[in-house]
Amino acid sequence: MYKGRLFIFILRIIDWMDGRRQEIHFILMTLFVPIAIGFGVSMYIYYLNNPMFKNPSTIIEHFAKPIFIGMITVILILAFGLLLAHLITMTPFRRLKIFKMEMEFDAALSREKHIANQFLFSSTMLHNHIENVRYLLENNLFELKQLVEFLAESYKNNALEYNNELTLVVDVVAPSEIKGREKRLFQSLINQRIPKANTVYNNRLIRGENLLIGHISISDDDEAVMIVRRGYEHPFDIYDQETFESILGYASILFDTITMLQVLNNDNILTEHKAND
Repeated sequence: MYKGRLFIFILRIIDWMDGRRQEIHFILMTLFVPIAIGFGVSMYIYYLNNPMFKNPSTIIEHFAKPIFIGMITVILILAFGLLLAHLITMTPFRRLKIFKMEMEFDAALSREKHIANQFLFSSTMLHNHIENVRYLLENNLFELKQLVEFLAESYKNNALEYNNELTLVVDVVAPSEIKGREKRLFQSLINQRIPKANTVYNNRLIRGENLLIGHISISDDDEAVMIVRRGYEHPFDIYDQETFESILGYASILFDTITMLQVLNNDNILTEHKAND
């Protein structure tokens, strides 16, 4: 049942609304304020022309004057709106989250294994740093884009080996090659006023692929963009973002290492030529 599209859609809607409680509360109260004032004014005008008591004698009859009826109408509608906003933005979400935890117990365990596998991949890449550098040098893979492609392909193979039901596509392109939805997400990444991360993701609510964009830049002329697409049933989260942040960070380390080795190699060749001369 958990993997049903309807159930996933409901959970996505809940998560989406849960992250926008203040906005929903503000919109609801913005709607109820003019409604309350409108009803209050209409009740005041109605009872001004048709008073309940023409000659009030008791306290209750005095409170039945048009002005008080209008004020009470406004207060009651605002109270109802406040209660409704509270119910929509607070109580139902907490109950649904408990329900969600009960339904997702097995899925949560699977997700924990997936997260552990991601961290294992990152640590294994660092552990095999020397072998990675040797492989790249032997295959003449020196450009930044080639290094990111190497790591992206390694990640994809590792992820699919862990879960062969996973729909995963990883592409590495130049910024000029990005189009459509990917371009909009990429623009939101590079237009950050205060750079917080090199990656950004967007999960689909209804259908389609979930998307993660990663960007790495050594210079204005040497940069690469990683585009990761994953099936609707497997949304991205902060752990995926951290994993791809580490991949891009390691790509930078690889690039610096290979560049340094190339410089040292060129210096040795130059020294040998001078010695022979």
